[in-house]
Amino acid sequence: MQKRIITDKQIQILLSTFNGEKYLRQQLDSYVALEGFEKIKVLIRDDGSTDSTKDILREYQEKYGFDVILGENVGVTRSFFELLNCSDKSCRFLAISDQDDVWIAEKFTRALEMLILLPQDIPLMYASLSEVVKEDLTFIGTTLNPAKEAGFYNAMVQNIAPGHTQVYNRKMVDLLIEHGFDELTVVDWWIYLVAGGIGRVVFDHNCTVKHRQHGENAVGYQLGVISRTITRIKKLKRRDANAISRQLKSFYDTYGKMLNAEYREELENYLSNLKTLKSRINYVQHCKVYRQTEFETILFKTLYILGKYNL
Repeated sequence: MQKRIITDKQIQILLSTFNGEKYLRQQLDSYVALEGFEKIKVLIRDDGSTDSTKDILREYQEKYGFDVILGENVGVTRSFFELLNCSDKSCRFLAISDQDDVWIAEKFTRALEMLILLPQDIPLMYASLSEVVKEDLTFIGTTLNPAKEAGFYNAMVQNIAPGHTQVYNRKMVDLLIEHGFDELTVVDWWIYLVAGGIGRVVFDHNCTVKHRQHGENAVGYQLGVISRTITRIKKLKRRDANAISRQLKSFYDTYGKMLNAEYREELENYLSNLKTLKSRINYVQHCKVYRQTEFETILFKTLYILGKYNL
């Protein structure tokens, strides 16, 4: 007898697919194996796949009642935003998903245990560690385990909240829909900024997802400080380090008036002091922003002084 989804749904998974036939079944099967599956609704938007992805989605739509939208190719960011707009407003909590991972059965149990303890009239975001695995799900390592608090001052210059682990309350989703997306570095980082600046972030130091690394990943994860530093140096050579500043400027234009005075002042100081060497040196001597290790924080300050983050 097939496990069926009942109509009283409190949680919704949002998945954008594109030519994901190779690993998609494992991801969808992991949804079905989730604790509390009977309270979970799944919304999938296909972004114009040309392989057998659509056939797989129709199969799971028939077997488990997943809601499926077959759309045109608009890219991952716009596809995600369309999913937000089509999300079920009766669901109290929502989560985004990659198409090639495997979720751990306790994912929502853990997330909701933390989220339901907080006031629901503010935007909330849950994030966790994830296991980084090879194509065959062999363990490689874990994503960055933050030693410092997850919050706005960290979100300004570092993303520690993998999108495939994020879970939101309805207030958070409504805020994202209301203000949309402008110039951002990556969607999950933008959401970490919004949650840290306007609402609250809770971070679970346990793994809730097996995150598969392979040659077709849109975004990969570097394990360890050395690997992350090498990646940052490569970005500097490509002259795209100021993407962080562009995102912060866009975030300020969109949400600046909603920030509390302390956060708004820090963001304004970051942006206004980019212009001259003297002002940049003055800013890093008093700034509150930080990355998760002292070495990376020092590296950020050094690069800021050198003008690598200039708009």
